[in-house]
Order: sequence, then C-alpha cells, then structure tokens
Amino acid sequence: RQATLQLDSPAATELTTPELFFALNFPDGPDDREAIRCLRLALADPGLARLIRAAQDVVTLLAGQGVYMDELRIPETDPMLWRRFAEGARGDAVAGLAVIEDKNALETAGQMLRGDEVFRDVAHHFLRHFDRLLSRKAQDENPQVLAVLTETRSGRAFTLLAQATGMLGRGAMPATT
Repeated sequence: RQATLQLDSPAATELTTPELFFALNFPDGPDDREAIRCLRLALADPGLARLIRAAQDVVTLLAGQGVYMDELRIPETDPMLWRRFAEGARGDAVAGLAVIEDKNALETAGQMLRGDEVFRDVAHHFLRHFDRLLSRKAQDENPQVLAVLTETRSGRAFTLLAQATGMLGRGAMPATT
C-alpha cells in the first residue's frame, strides 16, 4: 500500500502592507534582512511571485538602458486617482497620475516598448499583474495604500510604463519612424 501524500501546500499568508511595500521595493542588498524576509514571503504566493519576477525583469531591463527607478522623481499624487485607476479608469480620467517628467526615461521606455519584443511582452505581463494587485487592494484598503505601493521601485516602473503606453492619458510616447 502506498501512503497518502499530502499534496496540498499551505495557503500563502497574506502580507501586511509594510511587507508588501518591502517586497515590491526589493532589497537594497544582502544586509537588508527585512526586505529579504518580505520578498521571500511574497515569492511564496504564486500570484505575487509572478508580479515580483516580472517587476524584477522590467526594472533590470530598464536599468540596462540607464533608467533607474531610484532616480525617477515622482511627486505625491492624489490617492483617490489611484483608486479610480484601480477601479478601471484610464486615459484622461487619471491623467493626474502621469507625473513622470524625466523625458529620457519616458523616451527610453517608449522606444523599448516599440522596438524590443521581449521587453514589450515582459512589460505588458508586469502591467497586468501590477494592475490586478491595485484592483485587489482597492477593494478593501484605504486609497493611501495604493499610493504608497506605487512609490516602490515596482510602482515607479508601473507608473513609467503606464505613462509611456498612454494608460494614464497624457505622456504616451508618439511612434517614431
């Protein structure tokens, strides 16, 4: 007789807002123990793991072109705009979220989206997963939580790509020939 195997893995623990913030912001190095702990917790959840891996890919590919999330200056935005975005509003209805003024970063992201098929696929995968996270959080969190999550390195990448693609109304990069 074969013993019964327990194949059900335990359900992932819901991360607190600070834990999710640290995970989406990524560790600053091997000594950033709290961020590493939070990242491990996030990677234990299959949905968050997909988001984190896509975010890491996007941030790494952008950094390879000289666009660093830590250097993007993103002014504080109205949390209620993030709630509207999370509830499905796009374009001019949430244009107040298109706050990135770094023309080089926007141009580089736009060029990568248009000219690099691998980056475009990774970027759209990341945008979908981050959008889903915001939608989930909008259902039961204070809108301020949404704004805080967009301040992470992952959130900055999301804002940059959402602005470059026109999801935030203004700021989409025109096609060049």
